[in-house]
Amino acid sequence: MKPTISEKLAAIALDVRTEDIPSSSYQAASKFLVDTFGCAIAGHNQPGINEVRELFTGYGGTPEADLFFSDVKLPLANAAFVNSAMIHALDYDDVYIPGTLHLSSTIVAPVLGAAKINGLSGKEFLAAIIVAVEVASQLGMAERGFRKGQQFLPSTLINGFGAVAGMGRAYGMDKEAIIDAFGLNYAQVCGNRQALLDKTTAKRLQGAFAARNAVYAVDLARSGITGPKHAFEGDAGYCKCYLDGAYTSDDFNTAPDKLQIEQISFKRYPSCGACHNVQIAAENLMKEENLSPEDIERVEIFGCAENGIVGGPFTLSRSPQADVQFSAVWAVSHAIQRGRARLKDYQVGSIVNDTKVIEFCNRISFTSMPEGLKTRSKPAPHFPDYYVKPQGIIAYTHDDRKIIKCQAPADTFDPGNISAEDINDKFFDCCDFSGLDGRLNFAAIHDALVNLDSADSLDHLYSLIRIGKQ
Repeated sequence: MKPTISEKLAAIALDVRTEDIPSSSYQAASKFLVDTFGCAIAGHNQPGINEVRELFTGYGGTPEADLFFSDVKLPLANAAFVNSAMIHALDYDDVYIPGTLHLSSTIVAPVLGAAKINGLSGKEFLAAIIVAVEVASQLGMAERGFRKGQQFLPSTLINGFGAVAGMGRAYGMDKEAIIDAFGLNYAQVCGNRQALLDKTTAKRLQGAFAARNAVYAVDLARSGITGPKHAFEGDAGYCKCYLDGAYTSDDFNTAPDKLQIEQISFKRYPSCGACHNVQIAAENLMKEENLSPEDIERVEIFGCAENGIVGGPFTLSRSPQADVQFSAVWAVSHAIQRGRARLKDYQVGSIVNDTKVIEFCNRISFTSMPEGLKTRSKPAPHFPDYYVKPQGIIAYTHDDRKIIKCQAPADTFDPGNISAEDINDKFFDCCDFSGLDGRLNFAAIHDALVNLDSADSLDHLYSLIRIGKQ
């Protein structure tokens, strides 16, 4: 009898043996975690996070899991929510392009908490992260061509299943219990893009909702609560509710040749990845043409839809940080006026006080793609056509020049786009930005993350990220 999708995913969670995972995947997992913790350190006090931390601390409950960068312990579901929100607060966390997913903000906090509670070694924890990423990634790849438009948010629909897989492995659950947990997670699946479209701080909480729900699903399954066995292919299953079309268990590989954690990409700016290509194009314009901001009369953006998630004119609302994180216009304006955007440039005071950037936004519009532009020259496996086609800008100068600069998303987000050394630099840049200097030993945290595969437990890492109340 053909296995169900849940059975195939549970097999990935449990049958990929720790000792059979290649060293390249462990190295990729280390890189993934260094990036994740850098994002969490930088995000620990961003808009909305202090409020979330105080709210969930006030709920109390069984002290079983640590809030990052505090001395507070909460029930794992609540700790996972707050920690996940920190990771995603600046929209600086990883992207998995073949499935259009942000993985770390939902997966890392609950799996780390479960691994700590169950006394896993560092390498066993890394293996749990690797299979969690594998489950979510394979789901993302399988469904990409079947999604019902852009209204649903894939990360919050899919990543909870990955978190369930990683937690199930960390807790030593059997396949039947993990299948129940998948079903219980499906009972809570939700997530849409409206928080993003309205540019609100709620967007940074959506991965946290999925992380919390995954913990609930696992805890309920471990308590003996049963979940639907056909959560994906059933008559009211995931495929029929969220997809136009369906995949089958044949689309999932329980013994993959290459684990998908090695295909994760990382961000160079703390903003929506849909801004990055035109942002890079604008940076290249200024550098390669040796231009000053005063040289440019106006700019047109192409390959980035005016009515898309980062399109439209730039305006300031009650959430200035979200306004700029999801604005291609602001990204281009800032690149022209100020150069490469850094973490400090995405802070509310910097945003609202930079009148030159705001004013130049009024001279940026959208246009169709010029004819004859080359797509990416080398093959881009697993990348849909959109990621191969160039995006960019047309700059019109005061001396009547018309200059085109473009960037293919597949180049921006090639899995090797940022090296381990670059991630290390990003980590310490996040640390310098955080304001936590003197309260955390950043170098020791970095070393602990890099050397997790030889750690007997997670105690040392936790001792390094535990500090006094915020």
